[in-house]
Amino acid sequence: MGGPLADSGVLSPRNPSTSTRSATPSRLASWSAARVAMVSVLLGTSAIPAARADTPTERLSPTTLNAFDTLPSEKPYAVRLHFLRSNERRHDLFFPSLYGLGAGYLGVGADQNYTLAAIAKADIVWLVDIDGDVIDWHQIYAALIPIAETPISLCALLAGNRDVEVQAALKARWGSAAPQLFTQFLRYRGYLLQHLTVERTYRRHGVPVTWLSDPTLYAHIRKLMREHRVFARVGDLHGETTLQAIAAAATKARIPVRTLYLSNVEQWFRYSPQFIANVQAMPRDRSTVLLRTLARGDLPTPELDRWHFSVETLDDFLAKVTAQNLPLRTVQGLAPLMIAGSTQSKHGLSLLGNVAQHKPPPLALFWLPPLRLAE
Repeated sequence: MGGPLADSGVLSPRNPSTSTRSATPSRLASWSAARVAMVSVLLGTSAIPAARADTPTERLSPTTLNAFDTLPSEKPYAVRLHFLRSNERRHDLFFPSLYGLGAGYLGVGADQNYTLAAIAKADIVWLVDIDGDVIDWHQIYAALIPIAETPISLCALLAGNRDVEVQAALKARWGSAAPQLFTQFLRYRGYLLQHLTVERTYRRHGVPVTWLSDPTLYAHIRKLMREHRVFARVGDLHGETTLQAIAAAATKARIPVRTLYLSNVEQWFRYSPQFIANVQAMPRDRSTVLLRTLARGDLPTPELDRWHFSVETLDDFLAKVTAQNLPLRTVQGLAPLMIAGSTQSKHGLSLLGNVAQHKPPPLALFWLPPLRLAE
């Protein structure tokens, strides 16, 4: 999501450097464990990452999920630009703050949320935007991803020769709303096919970093979509209805929002009392983080991006905006802290508050370089 002067920000796809090796079944068992152990030592990770025991969402009842399905929307804005793809590239800078947070994820904008929610292993995803077209496409994805086993299959549905399947999927998922969604599909499918193709091949230093380039991330999002655990609504961060309804439903279900992604929207408004009340209403715990980006000449930016990426604990942010003396009123007031909190190891990233950095899970075997087999 971006402000009125933002561009699409989508870079040309990189050519992945991959190699395919095969091994006989008798050898595979003897060296696959060694590969996992080797990467675990190099990365300092456990071979089996610990699960968060305090996430209750696997036990959600159909009644609770139905309550999420009835969350209200607000009136969409008449926007000039439709940000159906992100104008930010380096979301991988957020990953160490997200690994395995689980529970609830709340974000604004387009499909970059799928990458972040999958990295966090979110169990429930709420997405809001003031642009009705963005929300329509989340609903289109919610119908198409369950019938697309792979990212290649998803792209094929947008290629122009599978419209009968698309219409059937939209009708099965959304009923009477399907014709309007199919009109949106026809309007943007070429534009978004190009975007999804870029995302499907994008890597950083040879490692997949998007929900379409990493099969594990895609599988997580597909599971959430198939189980109807992604809820998209037209909603204003300053509105009185949608955010409050999400907060109430999450509180009733005892699901903490562990990730709040605001993209770069904060730089286009002041923190209103209603915005603060909406954020305060979200159930949270000490691990809840707020993700944002900000474009300013005095802030360091990472390679291949013009945005500064910043992670702040939500408790830290709320303490600043509700302080009795000199409360924070705009994100610009955080710029000095972002400069001071910039990390040495990741240029263009700052950490505000006591942000925990989590170790990544072990790399999947098919992303590892081949080891020489013993003769």
